[in-house]
Amino acid sequence: MKTTFFFIATCFISTFALFGALGAKNPFPLFGVAFGIWALFLWGCSRRSKKEASRRFHERMFSDYQRSKTRSSVRR
Repeated sequence: MKTTFFFIATCFISTFALFGALGAKNPFPLFGVAFGIWALFLWGCSRRSKKEASRRFHERMFSDYQRSKTRSSVRR
C-alpha cells in the first residue's frame, strides 16, 4: 500500500516537472527533479525490499531455532 502511494506520487511529481520543463528557459533543473524523484523512488523500494528480506531471514532462523528446541526437549 505504501509503495503504491509512493509510486503514484512519483508519477505526479515527475509528470509536472517534465511539463514544466517544456516551457522553461532552462529545463535542466526540472529534468533533474523528474529523474531524481525516480531515483529516490527506486532507492526506497530497494531499501524496503532488503529490510523485508532480512526480516524474513531472521524469522526463518528463529522458527528453525524454536523447532530444534522442541525436538530436543521431546527426545529427553
